[in-house]
Amino acid sequence: MKDIKTDITSDEELFALYKKKGNDKYFRELYDRYSKKVYAYCMRAVPDAEAARDVYQKTWATIVEKKESFTGGSFIAWLMVITRNNCLMAKRTMKYTDEITENTLVADDFAKNDFKLKEILMNKIKSLPDEMAEIILLKYYDEFSYKEIADVLNIEMSLVKVRLFRAKKLLSKSLAFLKENRYE
Repeated sequence: MKDIKTDITSDEELFALYKKKGNDKYFRELYDRYSKKVYAYCMRAVPDAEAARDVYQKTWATIVEKKESFTGGSFIAWLMVITRNNCLMAKRTMKYTDEITENTLVADDFAKNDFKLKEILMNKIKSLPDEMAEIILLKYYDEFSYKEIADVLNIEMSLVKVRLFRAKKLLSKSLAFLKENRYE
């Protein structure tokens, strides 16, 4: 951390100090930690890049406006619940499109240089039922733990595991043609 005491490392401690002292350096540290993750989530969840950027900005504004509503627990779970809710509201108010653009894709290790594979994979993930696609994205793109996913979605951890298992099974069946056709 730059100019914040080195003994303050947890998100919850930083946010508590931000709430108490109103010092923007604490907020800035949290923003620096999670801005990329929130932005990536918005870009995947909202099909229009401009609307996704608006949701991203709205999310951080909501964190500031609603700071008193955070009464403990996991800061990242609270942040991602707000992000998710803002994305869902944005999707409800806009005309939905299934168009996949380069901006909606997040590069991952196995497909950094293979745009076609990323496009196919993201299309297949988005074709899953919403609750399954969301869990796949949270687990494998945002690298959330089962507990964090359960907190964000406000469901039991056992349900996270069941949905993830089912989602992977559906995704595997859906992508089986890749092995045979070399994703053509």
